[in-house]
Amino acid sequence: MYSAESVANAFLDLARREGKFLTNMQLQKLVYIAHGYCLAKLHEPLFYNNIHAFEWGPVIPNLYKTLSHYGAEEVKDHIPTNESPIAEDSTEMEIIREVWQDYGDFSGLELSALTHRKGTPWSETWRTNQFGVISDELIAEHYRQDLYERFANQP
Repeated sequence: MYSAESVANAFLDLARREGKFLTNMQLQKLVYIAHGYCLAKLHEPLFYNNIHAFEWGPVIPNLYKTLSHYGAEEVKDHIPTNESPIAEDSTEMEIIREVWQDYGDFSGLELSALTHRKGTPWSETWRTNQFGVISDELIAEHYRQDLYERFANQP
């Protein structure tokens, strides 16, 4: 298991390889979705940080605080962490690349809209526990269903 910062750094590396940049909002949502994919596919969390239901969607508070000085602008630097980068050949990195492939072209607003839909873990938590922790159980169930529907609808 990693920190949310390590996962965000993996996304920053993927973006840079393609000449793209990411904002704080995009990183928050991509890291969240990757966590959901890990819970759904591997039945274990990708990172150990809590995710909270903030007004603007699922947020990892310490990652948000670290990146807040960027505002809505491009995150230019790696996020400081004492952890080793996620290994390129790891199952976790495969999932991060899959999320990047599926969602890497989405803007922050598009990702926010996606995670704000009715019935999402964010909306269920926001309805009953504003600013509370979004449980891994809710996230896992949502992404199991999401991935099942994607697979079932492929030609």
